[in-house]
Amino acid sequence: MRALVPAWDGLAAAALEPNPFYESWMLLPALEAFGLEEDFRLVTIWNGERLDAVLPLERTKVFKGLPISTLASWRHRHCLLCTPLVRADGARDTLAALIGWLRSDGGASVVSLQYIPSEGPFQRALMATDVRFVALDGYERPLLRRAKDGETYVNKFLTRKERQELRRREKRLQERGRLCCVALSPGDHIGRWIEEFLLLEAAGWKGKEGSAMICSEANRRFLTETFRAAHQRGRLQIVGVDLDGRPLARCTAFIAGEGSYAFKPAYDEAFAKFSPGVIAEVARIRHLHELPGLQWMDSFTDAHNSLLSRLWRDRLTVRSLAFGTSAAGALTLAAWPFLRWAKQQGERLLSAASRARARPAPARPQPASAP
Repeated sequence: MRALVPAWDGLAAAALEPNPFYESWMLLPALEAFGLEEDFRLVTIWNGERLDAVLPLERTKVFKGLPISTLASWRHRHCLLCTPLVRADGARDTLAALIGWLRSDGGASVVSLQYIPSEGPFQRALMATDVRFVALDGYERPLLRRAKDGETYVNKFLTRKERQELRRREKRLQERGRLCCVALSPGDHIGRWIEEFLLLEAAGWKGKEGSAMICSEANRRFLTETFRAAHQRGRLQIVGVDLDGRPLARCTAFIAGEGSYAFKPAYDEAFAKFSPGVIAEVARIRHLHELPGLQWMDSFTDAHNSLLSRLWRDRLTVRSLAFGTSAAGALTLAAWPFLRWAKQQGERLLSAASRARARPAPARPQPASAP
């Protein structure tokens, strides 16, 4: 795979839709850290000497709990975007070749493409093919779209009360020392920024639970390598807040094309009552508007991030799309709405039965004592 890197990087620069998590400088460290035991496949489509598509897949023997062989988008614990890299020039022919290979030589009955942005260029191109895709599931996550400038965005999407509260907390922090917003610059030494982020995250609840990036050698190595590679390419954004030079909060993101993808945040929980995480997020909004050409930022979160849902008012839908490559696969997907309903009904019945078993039995009446 490393021999493909020059052609791979050329493809990423001309992709129909960006996905830094499938670029060489992010996917290779992720595979080394998390994917060595997976049944992994890297599908590539070539047009002569030109690489036109890269699609990382994982082969499994089950689909949604059913014994159906499946090729699914390969992802790791820190990846919530699985858009294949497809060259914009000739995308229709490239997708036709990709689908043809999946149907004839993929060796699976179902192909499942996960975490695909709805209404994006890749999904539109996919829907223009002769394949009937089934949308399996999806959710909305916050999206930040560029306004005229940072102040316009903040004044438009934060209420007057929220802005006043933010200024009040900033003032209380300034009473304790010199408060300043900081941002990674191209000439900065990235090692210091990485160390500050890792230690800041580890000092909070993630460190206590063992889920901070520094708590796992695989996680630490992945973050370190990808941050260094992104910084070298001018595609790493780190914005934060310091108090007397002490890091209080950091927000990180990867830049790709005219957009970016928020990654890990961290803040000093000893100052939680001052909301340094919120102050840093607002600083990131302002900083994004200072970067020429950047139009949006994907929050890259699950469906339950309350902070960004409040600060970022636009929404992006991501979903899983699947199609059958055999009669068994097509039948499974056709029946999937009923199978999902039956599964939900079964789970409800099991839950009700479990609650009934846990409920204490009514006390039996005691016989009256003899006079």
